[in-house]
Amino acid sequence: MSAFELNKWIGAFLATFLLVMVLNLLSDALFSDHHDHNGPAFLVEVAEAVSHAASEQTGVTESLSSLLLAADQDAARRTAKICAICHTFKLGGANKIGPNLWDIVGRAKATRENFSYSSTLANLGGVWDYETLDAFLTSPRTFAPGTKMVFPGIKKPELRANMIVYLRTFSDNPIALPAE
Repeated sequence: MSAFELNKWIGAFLATFLLVMVLNLLSDALFSDHHDHNGPAFLVEVAEAVSHAASEQTGVTESLSSLLLAADQDAARRTAKICAICHTFKLGGANKIGPNLWDIVGRAKATRENFSYSSTLANLGGVWDYETLDAFLTSPRTFAPGTKMVFPGIKKPELRANMIVYLRTFSDNPIALPAE
């Protein structure tokens, strides 16, 4: 094999290696935000495991109150398309992978008929008030370890407030927003 032939083989190898590395970096940049790899590979249910977020809270914090009053329902309507993959929002709507969310704000937790909730959510008790929905939407798996919901959560408080105010509109008698 001549030196020229050897250079072609080495060049082909290096070009292939470079292409694979660039494709790897590009795919990491495009898809890294879609998966939460910070959690455990699988969840082990423990009978007494209760998160701080699952504890009942009274009232609405001042910052959440101001975020709810400034919420943008139009922005939430666009975001809710993600929720619509697993949930319905209509009165009398069928349950999908997740329960129908009609009248969710102010409703007792895990009470939608004909839906099989995880034991964690079924045992929480209480109602879906503004604080509880905010904690749940931040990270469903932190709020209720062992939940069936695979959605990683909404990290930005403004987006969560938008979503909560939007969910509030799916009711015949929406609960009043907290006063500032």
